[in-house]
Amino acid sequence: MSYGDSNSYQLPDSHDQQVKSFMRWLLLGIALFIGLVVAVIWFADRLLIHVPLSAEARFVKPYESLFEKYNTLDAEEQRVERYLQNIVDDLSAKSGFDEPVRINVHYLDTPEINAFATLGGNIFVLRGLVEAMPNENALAMVLAHEIAHVKHRDPIVSVSRGLALQVAYSFFAGDPGTVFNTGSELGMLVFSRGQEGSADLAALDTLQRHYGHVAGATTFFTIMQEQYAAKDETEKLPTWLLSHPKLQHRIDTINARIDMKNWYKGQAVPKQVNL
Repeated sequence: MSYGDSNSYQLPDSHDQQVKSFMRWLLLGIALFIGLVVAVIWFADRLLIHVPLSAEARFVKPYESLFEKYNTLDAEEQRVERYLQNIVDDLSAKSGFDEPVRINVHYLDTPEINAFATLGGNIFVLRGLVEAMPNENALAMVLAHEIAHVKHRDPIVSVSRGLALQVAYSFFAGDPGTVFNTGSELGMLVFSRGQEGSADLAALDTLQRHYGHVAGATTFFTIMQEQYAAKDETEKLPTWLLSHPKLQHRIDTINARIDMKNWYKGQAVPKQVNL
């Protein structure tokens, strides 16, 4: 029995149509996935700011309790945390923060000069920052900056955008572990600069309302400049600060606002703690 020339065999039209149909649905699915990721990134700041901060606080409460369990503070560290909490309470009232949630301060015994706001109205302050700030005003400027992040709902916006990027990278690269970190870092690089600039100016306004002057407004930035001035461009700043606007740009922007408002630079208040 002869089956003819195998080289001349052609797939049935039905199979060809199935392949084309599959490719169309696949491309449509990818397009919808990309559209969803873009929508989450683009509209995060418009939609998620309407999620009640109290809902955020309830969501992170178990993790906050777990953190407190393992971050045990001695008597002196508790005194520092209370001092920071008192400043944040006063600054929150002056910042126009009117959510029915208290912004909670968590003190960390670590030498890095940093503070950061997280979900649910939590601010973490590192020992290195408290040590490095020469007066209360400089410390208050940083705390007011983090309060502004909470007030502007920046943490939930950044988290949602970062997660969207991570999922997208994981989908296309097929390496969830490595790509998770890459997506997170890229999310911060792309979206944090505008947030930081807005928080700087909001913090400056709060500092003026609280003290009646703006002493210490740029101290944090000048200290960071001095600390890393001897290093090359790629090592000048810690990783978390590379995602932020340039230090000199932030200093210039703050000083320009001070000059425009003709605010008094005043005399700084000494810190009430010594580490």
